[in-house]
Amino acid sequence: MNESSSGKVRSHVRRAAIAASIGGVLLVGLQLIAPSTDYQYVFLASLVVGVVTALVMLLQLQRASSKVGHPWRVPCVALLLAVTAVGLVRVKTLSGEMVPQLEWRFASHSVPELQRASDIDTASMESPGGETIDDVASVADEAGKTDDTDVSDAPKWTPVWGQFLGNERDGILAKREFEVPESAGEAEQLWTIGIGGGWASFAIAMDADSNGIAVTLEQREERECVTAYDLMTGKLLWLVDHNASHFNALGEGGPRSTPTIFNDRVYAQGATGTVWCLDLQTGSEVWKRDLLEAGGWDQAASEVAITWGRSGSPLVVDGMCVLPMGGTDQLSARSLIAMDVETGETVWTAGEGQISYASPQLLTLGGQRRIVSVNEADITGHEITTGEVLWQTDWEGQSNGGSNCSSVIPAGQDRFLIGKGYGGGSALIEVRRQDDGWEVEDVWRTTRVLKTKFNHCVTRDGVAYGISNGALQAVDVESAERLWEQGRRGRYGQGQVILVDDILIVQAEMGDVAIVEANPNDFVELIRFDALQQKTWNIPSVAGNLLLVRNAEQAIAFRLPTRP
Repeated sequence: MNESSSGKVRSHVRRAAIAASIGGVLLVGLQLIAPSTDYQYVFLASLVVGVVTALVMLLQLQRASSKVGHPWRVPCVALLLAVTAVGLVRVKTLSGEMVPQLEWRFASHSVPELQRASDIDTASMESPGGETIDDVASVADEAGKTDDTDVSDAPKWTPVWGQFLGNERDGILAKREFEVPESAGEAEQLWTIGIGGGWASFAIAMDADSNGIAVTLEQREERECVTAYDLMTGKLLWLVDHNASHFNALGEGGPRSTPTIFNDRVYAQGATGTVWCLDLQTGSEVWKRDLLEAGGWDQAASEVAITWGRSGSPLVVDGMCVLPMGGTDQLSARSLIAMDVETGETVWTAGEGQISYASPQLLTLGGQRRIVSVNEADITGHEITTGEVLWQTDWEGQSNGGSNCSSVIPAGQDRFLIGKGYGGGSALIEVRRQDDGWEVEDVWRTTRVLKTKFNHCVTRDGVAYGISNGALQAVDVESAERLWEQGRRGRYGQGQVILVDDILIVQAEMGDVAIVEANPNDFVELIRFDALQQKTWNIPSVAGNLLLVRNAEQAIAFRLPTRP
């Protein structure tokens, strides 16, 4: 090789080194800004930088190799490395930030088999249970106390975590019936079962004999199911299914809403718009509706506009089951539909905005109860009996892109909190009744805190806690001041948070469960233990000293130490 060729080789190698250096600096810079922007967008930008850097480096190295008479050396080595990587490693799943979660191809993880309809003991339809739990029974007794209840007409089942985000739909359980475990071993696995796909959570009810029932939604092959399990054993009690499925490569498949238990009935919505009213004890169908039909479109058209699957959890109020409806642009009233709880017939439809992935909430604003709906690009307040839109405020979003997933959460008199991921932020909004109507005003709106993507914040003593951009965060509700944020190394990812009295239960995205002090002064993780082994976007549920968690493959009931 002459001196001229040698110089060209060195030049190409130098260019490859420069490309590597520039790419490295850009990648470091992107990671530095990730906590203040959005990890998903930073990952996508990093992916582009990494691919471009690698291509430039390979091109320069290939040219250098060609100068010394080996034009195929670099392509062959690159191909060999790529084939080896593909042969040894596979993508297990994508996180909520679109980061591939890798595992060895020969790795295996055991998941219990699904229980089938043929496994159901028909006798259990009359009296589910077996082992009982006094702590849960005491919760049911307290929740069901009234002074003038006619026992013959009273519901048999009392919801203890009876719907989306708990009985009050705010993610809060006021009384803690358990001690925080001092070790992982004290979080006893009462049962673990295989479960069908989807991001639904459990709704739980108890009867006077301390029997418990946990209801959820799941996808079993091409069948969308509402299922009920014995709270103490995990035994399948009943299953109601139909031929339907939703799947998206990024959001994956299956139902994503939580059933509502009310007056011994279950109200549930599947990802494709089917709404059921079922008997809680037996699963027998009371009525069934198709919201795609109500909206005047088919599933293909619906999923162009609402790409990630219908996620609204039923709100039962004043004899109505209220849900986001959706529909084509020609439909003038499509934000919400109210159905009679007894018959499923439409009572009213309301709101012009396309639906999002949030669930309707019942809030007291201006001294009156109102339904509040987070839609594709705004938030609306509705009169209960007619659905009339009383007020509206903008809340940017796109249901086939950077979507709104979080529902509103009450945060003081006439105020609510709302959060958003995808580079969004949060707002504290106040709604006041005026002589001439309603006034809606931002107390604050910011992109700095409570960027809740799939989760919701919870509030205690004027402090909001939520997973913001993948990290648990505490924020002063009045001022939007960030009080603390979880360190980057232990981030929980796009998981879920609920509040039980003075502690936060965190379901980390990749399956761990953590218990954290609801402490406004500092992040204090009391314990973190292994639970589910796959991606988990499902909200945990609590009944007494039982903690139920699930994902798209597995469900576990943990029995925590009883609190004296």
